Amino acid sequence: MDTPHHAEAAPDRRASNAVTAVVGLAVVALALVFVFNTHVAPSHWYAFFKWVHVTGAVLWVGGGLTLTILALKAERSSEPAEMAMIARQAAFVGERVFAPIGLLVLGMGIAMVVNLDLDWGTSWIVIGLVGYAITFLTGLLVLGPQAKRIAHLIESVGAEAAETQAAIKRILLIARVDEGVLLLVIAAMILKPFT
Repeated sequence: MDTPHHAEAAPDRRASNAVTAVVGLAVVALALVFVFNTHVAPSHWYAFFKWVHVTGAVLWVGGGLTLTILALKAERSSEPAEMAMIARQAAFVGERVFAPIGLLVLGMGIAMVVNLDLDWGTSWIVIGLVGYAITFLTGLLVLGPQAKRIAHLIESVGAEAAETQAAIKRILLIARVDEGVLLLVIAAMILKPFT
């Protein structure tokens, strides 16, 4: 049976979801208008690939930086529950948001290279691909399994347990290094060093 609080929350959630969907569709529609009315890209396809690539990178890296900042705040507060919450959120976002967006960013980057017939041996392209490979393997082989281990520890021994807190601190440190790799990839994409 719904309490009055829950009964009011459902319409609010639906309204919020509807507004979010309308805003999202409006942004996509206007961005596509921009894509097909730009004169700074060699082709409309290249403009589309670049828009998706850069937007995905902003979401991926910006989201990672936000989690990093929140993790640093949680570490300084020394609140085990806050640390556990950040670890849970990072695991959720990493698996369900960052991984698919990372693949999309890679795909659009490849599409741009193919569209302009760029040399795959160009330094900034190599740096981008190596950086992506590092972060992909870090997520697949380290962050993903460690996030599952932390979820198990939280359920079995609790968020306050020393073992759980040590595992959370370790995964958040690895995630910071991973974020650093992504920031270096961005620097290479923007500055195109050694070319």
